[in-house]
Amino acid sequence: MTSQTRRPLQHRRPKSPDQEPTMAATEGNVLPVWAQPAQLRFVSSPDLRCPNCNSTDLKKVSLAYQEGLFHVVAHTRLRAVVLGGSGPDLVIGKATTRGFHQSVLSKKLSPPVKWSYRKLVLWWVVLFLSAGWIIFYINAVTGNSSAVLSPPLILFSLLSAATFLLLLVLFWRHNKFAYKRRYSRWERSFLCQRCGTLTERE
Repeated sequence: MTSQTRRPLQHRRPKSPDQEPTMAATEGNVLPVWAQPAQLRFVSSPDLRCPNCNSTDLKKVSLAYQEGLFHVVAHTRLRAVVLGGSGPDLVIGKATTRGFHQSVLSKKLSPPVKWSYRKLVLWWVVLFLSAGWIIFYINAVTGNSSAVLSPPLILFSLLSAATFLLLLVLFWRHNKFAYKRRYSRWERSFLCQRCGTLTERE
């Protein structure tokens, strides 16, 4: 016998960034509303209506996102009779399974996330070591040289370091500016319960 319990998860939101202009996206859009600046439509706060169907049945995107998050706990009990050499035995067992479930709508309404510095460092180290080993191997075979440092390897190291620093700056700019703007738009967005249009309050 299995019983399941689904509990809504609470989404921890970071501090609200500065307020941004508002916009609305049509129902057929696949990308979130904050990712489509070309389709901005402004709506005044006192009379917040859907720009597509003029409905006032709107729900905040952050709330709709949280309602689609569930923590599933399944309890299973097992009872069986086993026939052995010493006669029948009764086996009783139980298990608890925990999981996470997110609805399709909640996935589409997911908030923007920061770019991970940890992933950047990890991927850079893997690519640097792999490419560096290939360059060292080619130089050792073609040049018959056992020197650890060679001009091609030194040049590659300098270019890799410069590339890493450039990516680090891009990640910092995204997390410092672009992420805050997109999160502010996500926090101000509303979902029309009638036609599914995403609208952002002015």
